[in-house]
Amino acid sequence: MYRIYFFIGLILFLYLTSCLDDVAHDNPIDPDNKNQGLQLKGKVQTLYAPVAPIPNAVLSIQQLNKNIFSAPDGTFEFNNLEPGNYVILCSAPGYNTDSIEINLGSHSNINFNLDGLPYFERISLSTHHITRFFPVDDFFNITLEAKVNDTDGVSDIHKVFFEIPEFSASDTLPASLIAGEFRMTLSVSDLPVNTIHSLIGRAFFLSVMDDAGIIVKSGEQFLTRIIDETPIVTFPQNLTTVVADTINFEWQVVRLPFWFTHTIEIYQINFGLLSFVTEINNIGATETSYIFANNLPNGDYVWILIVEDEFGNTSSSKEGTFNVSK
Repeated sequence: MYRIYFFIGLILFLYLTSCLDDVAHDNPIDPDNKNQGLQLKGKVQTLYAPVAPIPNAVLSIQQLNKNIFSAPDGTFEFNNLEPGNYVILCSAPGYNTDSIEINLGSHSNINFNLDGLPYFERISLSTHHITRFFPVDDFFNITLEAKVNDTDGVSDIHKVFFEIPEFSASDTLPASLIAGEFRMTLSVSDLPVNTIHSLIGRAFFLSVMDDAGIIVKSGEQFLTRIIDETPIVTFPQNLTTVVADTINFEWQVVRLPFWFTHTIEIYQINFGLLSFVTEINNIGATETSYIFANNLPNGDYVWILIVEDEFGNTSSSKEGTFNVSK
């Protein structure tokens, strides 16, 4: 009988032992819990409505040197964290990096709404040399142009501005009628210099700011060239009367040590004011004349000849004048 009780007790002991091995270890203070710690999860999405998920964002916990990526739906999850203070960084290409500091004491959720960064699509700096019969002094100016966009859309662009640190000069570029395009013309009197030539080799910086106040700054930009030589027109001049169906515009040969083209601009004189009529561009550098089909109405006209290099720098002639009388 004693032996029977012994075997029954042994069987019960083995059974209970096997049951205890199957006990769940979900309690965070259970030393056998293989999933100890706290969970921090959330979502990365855009700043403006309608918000959209941002996949492949990098999320980092500074104190742990631990990095993960957001899922295609923008979600992320950190596991097995100990209670304490953490700084979580979130970054994604085309977006401003953000951070959240959290005192983690329980399972928690946080969300990142990242601001899309503005960026430059095109930047252009060009110089322009203008000669006139009156006033007689040559005139030089600089044109700054920028085409910008934003990851959140061009409507998020707030302003574009430039700086010339060496001269402590800065200003805001006016917006054009085309969304995302900004343009400004500067004369020597607008800058703390005596001559435009002082700006050669000096760094310009352009910056674009979005509505959230994020600023992206360009690299160094430089003026490429100032064309000191000016073309000289020879015919028609001095209100020459033109009665033919064609006008043969003529000028002196222009010799420059770089690639360039000619452009002819024609203006009509209306009560002492000039009204733009048309332009003929991409005339070769070796040309000294151009035959124009005379479809102009009767009146007085001004024409100028412009040379332009590959960077958009120009130099223009003094005015030629003619009269159309057909």
